[in-house]
Formats: sequence, C-alpha cells, structure tokens
Amino acid sequence: MMRALLAFILSLVLLTAPAAAGAAASPDDREIRIGRDAARAVEAQYKVVASGADADRVAQIGRRMAALTDRPGLPWTFRIVELPEPNAVALPGGPVYVTTGMLSFIRSEHELAAVLAHEVAHTSFRHQMELMRRGNQAVFLVILAAILTKDVAAAQGAHLVSLGLLAGYTRDMERQADVAGVGYLARSAYSPVAALTVMERLRREEILRPGLDPGDLRDHPRTEERVAYIEAELKRRGIPLTRRSAANFLRVSTKSVVENGRDLSEVYVNDGLILRLPDAARMQTMAAALNRFFDLDPEPGQVRIEGLGAVIEIVGGRATLLRITRDDTAFTGMSQTDLAAFVVARLQEAIRKDRQDRRFKG
Repeated sequence: MMRALLAFILSLVLLTAPAAAGAAASPDDREIRIGRDAARAVEAQYKVVASGADADRVAQIGRRMAALTDRPGLPWTFRIVELPEPNAVALPGGPVYVTTGMLSFIRSEHELAAVLAHEVAHTSFRHQMELMRRGNQAVFLVILAAILTKDVAAAQGAHLVSLGLLAGYTRDMERQADVAGVGYLARSAYSPVAALTVMERLRREEILRPGLDPGDLRDHPRTEERVAYIEAELKRRGIPLTRRSAANFLRVSTKSVVENGRDLSEVYVNDGLILRLPDAARMQTMAAALNRFFDLDPEPGQVRIEGLGAVIEIVGGRATLLRITRDDTAFTGMSQTDLAAFVVARLQEAIRKDRQDRRFKG
C-alpha cells in the first residue's frame, strides 16, 4: 500500500530536507525530524481532511494500532489526504496518511484497522529509514517515480541500472509488515481476517482494472502472493477465516415497528427488508440463523424451500432459517408456500446483489 504515495514523499524528503542535525541527535530524533519534514511537504501538496467523523475515526483507530507496536511512544499522527486512489503511507517517525480513495474502498472499521496496522508496522520496523540507508538514492527515486507514474518500462530500466541493488529487499519488508499487522489485529478488538479481505479485494481490482502490478518489479511481492501468505499466517494462528464481519457484507439486522397499533418485528439483510411478522422472538431466531448461515458466504441457490403441508421450512445450506406457520398466512394473506417462496426470493436476491457489489464495487 505504501509504494505509490511514498514515491512522491521520499523524493521530497531526500531532495529538500535540511542536513541532519549534529552528531548528538539520536537515530530516533533524526527519523522523527525527517518524518516531520516529509509531513509538511505532503500537506503542502495535498489537501488534508482535518476534521469530521472520518478524520476522528482514522485518528482513533490509528492510535489503537500504534499502541500495539514496539514503538508506542513515537509522535504518531493519522490524517486523511484527498486523493482518489486507494492508498496509505507511513512516514518515518510517526506520521501516517490514508487517502479518501482508501476510505471509499474499505468496507468496515476492521478493514481500516488492517490498513493502519500494516502502515504502523513499517514505521515500527524503521523500514523507511532502511530503504534510504541501503538503497542507491538516485536509482531508488527513479524506481519509485516509475511506480508512481505506472511506467513499467521505466521501472524495468531502473532495475537494469540498479543491478539488483534493491531486489528482494522490499519484498521482505512488505511481508514483515503484513504479518506484523495480522499480529496487531489479533491483539485488538478488530478482526485479523480484515487484512485478508482488503488484499483479496485489491487483487480483484487489479484484475478488473489492469495496470502496474507492483509484483512486476522484483523487489515487491505480487498481491496474489500477499493474499497467500496472509491467509497462511491466519491459519497458522488458528484464526477462522470468517470474512463477513471483517468485510461488512450480508449485514443482518432487526427492527421493531408499530403498525396500526400492533407491535411488529422486521428482519433486514443489508438495507433490504426480508420479512415482517408480529413475533419478535421468531424474528430474532431467524436473524441469528441467518448470521450463522451468512458466515459461510453462501451462494443464492443454497437458500431453498423444504417440506410440504403443515410444515414448510426455509433452509439455508443444512440449517433451518425459518418455519412458516399457518398463523403467518393469516397475518400476511399469503399461503404458506407462497410466503416461503417470497422470503426465499428476497434472500436469494440479497445474496446475489451483495456478491455482485463486492465483486465490482469493492
């Protein structure tokens, strides 16, 4: 996530930052100074979203993630910059930026936490300083600028000039930050699976909108490679790969309403009404059953009708979601079979639409 925006930022730091402070300055002091210089350059170039609910949310979640690193005492800051591409970057010494494009791309606070966990890991491991220390600066900036402009030919040319100087190095950095980010999330209130759902959706975006895959450069892992090792890390930690809460899809909710003086209960999937009945306990039971079923990320066809006569069930996979009774027909004015077909059709459409939105809109 850090490469494109970091191209611009590090070039400004290396070209415009003042000379390092005297020998008395500690490595941390120098890193913090470089980060502050870079932050000023970023905020002079891009519009910062300084207030509002999104700014507060980014700052709050960012501080929670930073507190889990090995360097919680850094002067961490978390801000939003107005850029359309989904991106995030951590500067040396504590400043972290998330683009408005990333906030549109993510689907939950879990995924925002995953993005920020990855970025604070880079700073915790001093990756930015190590890149500047080990890389030939001139070639390094050419490579970064090529990534920023999506000029694959220039990037490949830079690699020929660099004679492999950076090859393999940032691949290790990205992997270290990805794995550490999963660890931070596992110690937080957020789902570690969000690190996987963000990366899987970024991979889908690459397929739908072909461009420069960072993996085309030898020093950066392909997104599909990152998906594989993040999934492996989650399995190694024994974390169930339940994507639904992390990616905020197929949301089930209930609502109590009063209609003509009668208390009714409604079940919704996302924002679509599935069923309304005057039995709150049954609607809560149905919602719980839907939550368990949706954790399996089902296909629409897995919702079906079973039974005949007095007992008709709406089934999801192998689980009963709702039994349709004769009392339900009296309330709705529909036969048991017609009511069951109506509810099944709504559930199938909710699943179909949700899967389509995830596939094409991220």
